Amino acid sequence: MPVATTTYLGPARVLELRESHVQVELPDGPTSATLATGAYRPAPGDLVLAIGSDESGYYVIGVLQGTGAVTITSPGDLNLIAANGAISLVSTRAVALKSPAIRLHANRLDVAARAMFERCSTAYTWIKDHFQLRTGRMRTTVHDSYHVSAERIVEKAKKDVTIDGESINLG
Repeated sequence: MPVATTTYLGPARVLELRESHVQVELPDGPTSATLATGAYRPAPGDLVLAIGSDESGYYVIGVLQGTGAVTITSPGDLNLIAANGAISLVSTRAVALKSPAIRLHANRLDVAARAMFERCSTAYTWIKDHFQLRTGRMRTTVHDSYHVSAERIVEKAKKDVTIDGESINLG
């Protein structure tokens, strides 16, 4: 007499992650399931959607409540293209870019930040037409020499101007 098997489709709590398998808690108890969620790697405590039976095996096919990471890996180039729209990256903690080289090409680049820190061994900036800096206060510290070359230099102060040096050469 054939034995009827029941296929389970429903939520499962992730207990442990192992390579391409995950230990999940089903209503009948814990079992091992194969990950079929693509780039999503569940974390213990996540609530996933599982399908399967004891005979055919179980598969995690979706995420109901997750905290695990999504990793997109490409053996070659990876292109994200929004042919008629925008691409938006949003994070509540941080966005990190790491590469031997990063190139930005844009007609306009807007940067807005509460604080900005830049650290470089060497930095070069070429401005073709106009450069303007607006600041509340400014301090420049140079450890070796400071050289300014211009066709014309105009500096104005509403109050005192102090020049302090071992010698000051004019002309």
